[in-house]
Amino acid sequence: MPKERQLSTDTREKIVQAAFAVLSGQGYENTSVKEIAESAGVAQGLVHYYFKSKQVLVLAVLAAVCKEMELKGLEGEAGAVAAFSNFKDMLHNQRDTNALYIQLLGVGVHDREIGAGILDFIRRDRGHVEAIATQVLAEREADPTPARAIAGAVWAAILGIIVQSVIDPEFNGDEAVDALAAMSLTAVYGTA
Repeated sequence: MPKERQLSTDTREKIVQAAFAVLSGQGYENTSVKEIAESAGVAQGLVHYYFKSKQVLVLAVLAAVCKEMELKGLEGEAGAVAAFSNFKDMLHNQRDTNALYIQLLGVGVHDREIGAGILDFIRRDRGHVEAIATQVLAEREADPTPARAIAGAVWAAILGIIVQSVIDPEFNGDEAVDALAAMSLTAVYGTA
């Protein structure tokens, strides 16, 4: 990679990381592009050079958050078990990521541009869950028809667990994930 392009990529990443930090600490409504620029140690104009609006920058942050939450590379029964284990780790180790994701869901309800980015993530992630369910059903030589419904229910439950783990300090996310795994495997296998 040419040095100029590497500097460009590094600067862009530095801005996204600063935006994540500021948004996580202050929330969407209380964050300005100026504050993000200051946190990144760059001129405000440079932020606008890379991101034409606050929404575009927030979508870049959302993409980074979603990348940390992705289920790529997991397949079949082993992938399903690994996905639930990874989810437990995420609950413990990525609280800021989870909290920011929840905030951006709320923003996306009223901001069409951010809402479209969130919808893309939801569809992509639910598609990964559906692919895993389809593979598990195929491994069991079962009808794949319920895979889509299973994916919708699992994804909705995961979101609910994330919300509860961020908001309720007494909520036991590990127990909830274990229960979700058992219910999901029962739905796919017929027995847990």
